[in-house]
Amino acid sequence: MNKYNVTTNKMSSPKLSDIKLSGPFDDAMKKITEGLFLKLSSDALVSWFKDRSDPFAAGEFFGKILRAAANICAYTGDERLRAKVDDLVRHILALRDGDGCISTVKRENQPNGQNGSDLWERKYVLLGLFEYYDNFGPTLDAENDVLDAMISLAVYTASQVGDEPGKTKITETGWAFCGIESSSILEPVMKLFLISGNKKLFDFGEYIVRSGACSRENIFKAALEIKSPYKVGSNGNPKESIAKAYEMMSCFEGLLEYYRATGSKNALKASLNMIDGILAEEITLLGSGGGDAPYNLGPGKGEQWNRTKFEQTNPDMDLAMETCVTVTYIKLLYKAFLITGDVSYVDRIEVSLYNALLGAISEDGSYFEYFPKFNGNRRVFDNFSYMVGDMRLSCCTANGPMGLAVIPKLAVTKSVSDDSEVFVNLYVPLSYKDPSGVAFSLETRYPEDGKISVKITSAPVEGIGLNLRIPDFCEKFGISEPSVSNNGYLRIAKNLFAGDEITLDLFYSPAANPSPLSANPFAEKQMLFTYGPCVLAADVSYGGDVNPSITFTSPIPFEVTKAGAGKPFTVTINGKTFVPYYAAGRSFDDSTMFRSWFTVK
Repeated sequence: MNKYNVTTNKMSSPKLSDIKLSGPFDDAMKKITEGLFLKLSSDALVSWFKDRSDPFAAGEFFGKILRAAANICAYTGDERLRAKVDDLVRHILALRDGDGCISTVKRENQPNGQNGSDLWERKYVLLGLFEYYDNFGPTLDAENDVLDAMISLAVYTASQVGDEPGKTKITETGWAFCGIESSSILEPVMKLFLISGNKKLFDFGEYIVRSGACSRENIFKAALEIKSPYKVGSNGNPKESIAKAYEMMSCFEGLLEYYRATGSKNALKASLNMIDGILAEEITLLGSGGGDAPYNLGPGKGEQWNRTKFEQTNPDMDLAMETCVTVTYIKLLYKAFLITGDVSYVDRIEVSLYNALLGAISEDGSYFEYFPKFNGNRRVFDNFSYMVGDMRLSCCTANGPMGLAVIPKLAVTKSVSDDSEVFVNLYVPLSYKDPSGVAFSLETRYPEDGKISVKITSAPVEGIGLNLRIPDFCEKFGISEPSVSNNGYLRIAKNLFAGDEITLDLFYSPAANPSPLSANPFAEKQMLFTYGPCVLAADVSYGGDVNPSITFTSPIPFEVTKAGAGKPFTVTINGKTFVPYYAAGRSFDDSTMFRSWFTVK
């Protein structure tokens, strides 16, 4: 291990058991536990690994569910969910071959299978088991060594994939994207290397990076050269596009892990360049991206990079902002934040959390909307799904909970170089207590208003250095103690001890966001309003007028009405009532039609 340069993060996340939230995100995790995790059949989730029937990408569902459930279980402490998570691990490990193989594909058809999804599925098995390991330890019981199973599967995979004679090149695998989907296995391979020091895993990861992850174009080199995401891998034929948003970001998640293992400046620069390009060209005001027009029309309808940031009101755009894209984008930015400490990534994550992610969750927690939209009604539509036992499970429903699992990891972080420096990143009601002696509570109604109270209940002898994020939409703020502004945070000027209380007032008002210039000349000029991190929507069930036009004046006169029992806060602008986007369309049918974009009179 010492021969490799292991690069540490600038920020560290708490153990999930150290933090407890309340409010909509906590409610959502509990709903998902009841409505999804506890209802899924373990037998059904591993059935394809048992019979090796090789259906397209079905093996991803097991890993996605285990990955999110392990994290949410560690956060909630729900004993029923822990029993389910343990049961999932036992089921999958019981299906290992002696050489470590866990696959839905018969051995003679590996490492691709008839549909090209073998390596993609193995990636999710590894990621699911890794999150179990990370939260609950390397072994489940005497018969189930989770760490050994992961390393064995990764080493087995490395024995099949590579440039050497008898192996399959990774860029010759996959189903439609020239190896990008398969190359995303880089993430768990490098995670496993970082905890094991296994040289075979290091060599395998280095091979994937050297391959460029794609037979059409080296995507890491393209990012290093600041190529627009929608142009990566283009061959000039839009119907053969491989600019698949979700899978491409997954590869860069792996490249960031490679950076952590090697210290490669090019790996970090390429990853941050890709993030910059995605932010500049692809992410909508809902905090997601990718769509079905106008540039890339290839496989994965609705899920390709299409300069979506500029096409938000394009009338030809129907399917866009896949929830799998939302989650992977959140995770990619979360990794970048931990590595760099750049709080601007938190600003962007917050928008995704309050809009594209929270808005996609069904009321009973059993379902995530696949393709959210700005206007109309939420739709029960799956681009890709399977029956898992008696439940229909889409890739987005399986993936969505992992976006929520990031929230308690991100809400409070610490400086890696100074354990007494605490950073509050998300303003949600919470209590926090860790083994170092740091304990505090946070009370707020944010984003309804910006009033925040932090009460210190325990501190180490040197006190706590408290750093409070100032969101980029904040117009001004007031704070009860002298403070110093530092890289997007307010650092309280003195160290804090038990009994100290800090109050912070963030002041913000509705912002008018004009529609970007679309490539479609028939796209109308429109206006969307945001309030804090929230997109605002008019919903008929809350008395909102969904007439497509609005009278707009500047400055914007507005009034906020507090949330009540079972009702969200509302914002009234020029007599029109709005709710946060996440509260709109909750019936998932025509009875709660909503609108976010308006033509200005």
